[in-house]
Amino acid sequence: MNYPEDFDDLVLSNKAEFARLEPHVQVAYCIHQFEAEVNNGGFDQFFTNPTGEYVRETIQALTDIGATKTCNLLRRAVAIGFPGGYPADASVYESAFVGDGVEGLDPLDEEFYRYAEPLADLVNAYLARGI
Repeated sequence: MNYPEDFDDLVLSNKAEFARLEPHVQVAYCIHQFEAEVNNGGFDQFFTNPTGEYVRETIQALTDIGATKTCNLLRRAVAIGFPGGYPADASVYESAFVGDGVEGLDPLDEEFYRYAEPLADLVNAYLARGI
């Protein structure tokens, strides 16, 4: 498997489909969706689209590939977007998010765009390990 190309067409309609994926595919899927959403519309877009339901999985995926700086950036964005904490029931993420254009997320978007870590390289190294 090669990231991101092999994940461009992977579309899931619900978490049950996600759960049926192999663990290494789940990791690459989360990173791919995270990158696509943040690059297209910032953390606001990541949180307000269906990807907002995968915050915990994305944090774990970033941890799994060793992207500590990006993981910390996402954690900071979560703290701003969900000041009461990310909901225990991820399916209610939309009502827990404080709203589009949250002050404080724009600087984090800019920090993300600088790519402090080579996410594609980290995902491909993770996939090569066969985890």
